[in-house]
Amino acid sequence: MKHYLVPYDGSDLSEAALKYAIQFAGSVPGVIDIVYIADERALANPVFDLTILALQGLGTVGDFIPREKARLELRAKLVAHGEELLEDLVKIPELSDQEKVKFSTRVEVDNPPKYLSDISENYDVLFLGLWGEMHKFKAGLWGGTSEAVIRRGVSPIFLATREFSPFSRIIIGFDNRPRSRQALAWAGMIGESMKIPVTLIVAGSDEKWVKGVVAEAHEINNSYDTSFTIRTIEKRAARGILDESKENPGSLICVGAFGDQPIRELFLGSVAEEVLRHSESPVMLFK
Repeated sequence: MKHYLVPYDGSDLSEAALKYAIQFAGSVPGVIDIVYIADERALANPVFDLTILALQGLGTVGDFIPREKARLELRAKLVAHGEELLEDLVKIPELSDQEKVKFSTRVEVDNPPKYLSDISENYDVLFLGLWGEMHKFKAGLWGGTSEAVIRRGVSPIFLATREFSPFSRIIIGFDNRPRSRQALAWAGMIGESMKIPVTLIVAGSDEKWVKGVVAEAHEINNSYDTSFTIRTIEKRAARGILDESKENPGSLICVGAFGDQPIRELFLGSVAEEVLRHSESPVMLFK
């Protein structure tokens, strides 16, 4: 049985990620741990940070209460907020009956990126929204938490990029490197369990290389009872994957998170970055 983790903050994308986890757990049996992480960084300076003041309901910058009391009150409010969000999850039909999907909920007070990166090795898949509840206040391509977990986590990461829509096809960028082989093995298992087709995109202009990659793909495919299609293209891999997903709404994209660069902390793979930047389909990254 698999073990899935969903950090939930009440945002639309975290709810989408949770629903994708439920879709997974219904076909690839597993237990879903749903966690609200009360960000301990918000407790660092509760008197002078305007966001903290708003959460405390103090009103104006001129108001003052002792620092420690403010910190404890804010901590209690953050925890209470998380507990309320998790209690509301019973409104999701699939979670109202634990006979259908096994799950647990909890609130943690921690640094979200560090916490998720540290415990990722305990889970088979992490399900995150590409953006979190604070996305309006951060510039960049995606949320700070998802970026940190992509770079420092260990397990595969499923990223919801739009509102939930059940996927009915899997698209993989395959080049026979270790991470793409891992992606294909997972896709085969998911496709077999969910009874959905899998499409492999092999990008390259070297005919001999492409032929060898396709042969390796067929060898892996033979281990799974699902429908596989292999498309060979000469355009960039990311462009081919994105084009395929647009032609097949309801797809899940699976790619390696990194290329062969030795400094993986600094360089997200070019294919993964372009796909995340433009995809309207959920994306599963393999480490």
